[in-house]
Amino acid sequence: MKYDLNLLPVLVALMEERSVTRAANRLGMTQPALSNALNRLRETLRDPLFIRERYGIRPTQLAEEITPTIEAALAQLDEVIVQQQEFDP
Repeated sequence: MKYDLNLLPVLVALMEERSVTRAANRLGMTQPALSNALNRLRETLRDPLFIRERYGIRPTQLAEEITPTIEAALAQLDEVIVQQQEFDP
């Protein structure tokens, strides 16, 4: 199965911001675009991921469980890219 890796920062931003609007602003996206990305994540992972509450959103158990691994993977990718950019033969 193919996964859209561009959706992973959306999950991380939502976990940290606990707000679709704030996560969208942080990522430089519109709120509707982020909502669309969240819906694609929900379909891929077959989980609601976040439950709307009176003041923001609350992550589901699955979102809580997978986010640390996703954050670590994104950090490793950033490190590889930075090292490649710094390499000057």
